[in-house]
Amino acid sequence: MVNMIGFGEVLGAIFLSFAVALTLQWVGLLALLRMMPAKKADVQRAELEASNARRKAPELMLVAPGRKDAA
Repeated sequence: MVNMIGFGEVLGAIFLSFAVALTLQWVGLLALLRMMPAKKADVQRAELEASNARRKAPELMLVAPGRKDAA
């Protein structure tokens, strides 16, 4: 009986340590995933705005001077 109790204690400690380790990994992964997209989205947004500005600049220069007043 004493051996069964000792075996149960060791088995319980192993399962508890796995639960703690997996919980800490999960929390760390969630924190990492919440930090990463924000920086990437800002960079993508800045690149998109820069490319839009480059694309619009030649379009604005193609308008003839006489047509500006007509609108």
